[in-house]
Amino acid sequence: MKQELRAIRGMNDVAPPASARWQRLEQTVAGVLATYGYQQIRLPIVESTSVFERSIGDTTDIVQKEMYTFADRNGDQLTLRPEGTAGCVRAVLEHGLLNPQPQLRLWYAGPMFRHERPQKGRYRQFHQIGAEAYGMLGPDIDAELILMTARIWQTLGLTNLRLELNTLGVASERERYRTALTDYFRAHEAALDEDSRLRLERNPLRILDSKNPALRPLIDGAPRLADYLAADSRAHFDAVCATLTAAGIGFVINPLLV
Repeated sequence: MKQELRAIRGMNDVAPPASARWQRLEQTVAGVLATYGYQQIRLPIVESTSVFERSIGDTTDIVQKEMYTFADRNGDQLTLRPEGTAGCVRAVLEHGLLNPQPQLRLWYAGPMFRHERPQKGRYRQFHQIGAEAYGMLGPDIDAELILMTARIWQTLGLTNLRLELNTLGVASERERYRTALTDYFRAHEAALDEDSRLRLERNPLRILDSKNPALRPLIDGAPRLADYLAADSRAHFDAVCATLTAAGIGFVINPLLV
């Protein structure tokens, strides 16, 4: 008996009439992005593994557990992209897209890949539309991206959505917070599950995102990053929140978002 030909589990076909709905979605989003001055960039599906290890960090769950990585015939380590930001930054640097223009708005769309057990709503091949802004450091561009996303949802007719915000500050603030968080969880290591013990060594901030309900009281008692922010970072986040409030965008601050 011939083996039945089937798509790889977690990698799904998009056939008519669903494909027509995908086209309408993509066209709608592209139209909103264009009104904000974002230009499309088309990125490779495969990148050098180092692109993601250097930008995402080799201690993250994405790099440690979720990437499709393989050696090609030349022995080069390649990866099916798990997200779009790293490849977009690589392209901007490689092609000097910020020269001579000091500011740049780009967007991309396409399939991304994660190597994990498929489940409802989480597939091995999934699709993203992303937007990146370069050369703009103030709170206005952060607020613009959120306002633009709200415009997309409105144009698509989506309702009953909940916006949650947090800030991770700058690298030096995160490092101080990481130390405090590590000390806290190490003092309660016996109460951690296996995944959280591994994260304690690699990336303790990810423990805050644990879905284990038994850890909720411990996580609720953990230090908060907001207590380690300097005045500039606090002012930046406050300005983003003020802009959203002035635009009528409701939100909830969630200190556990990492």
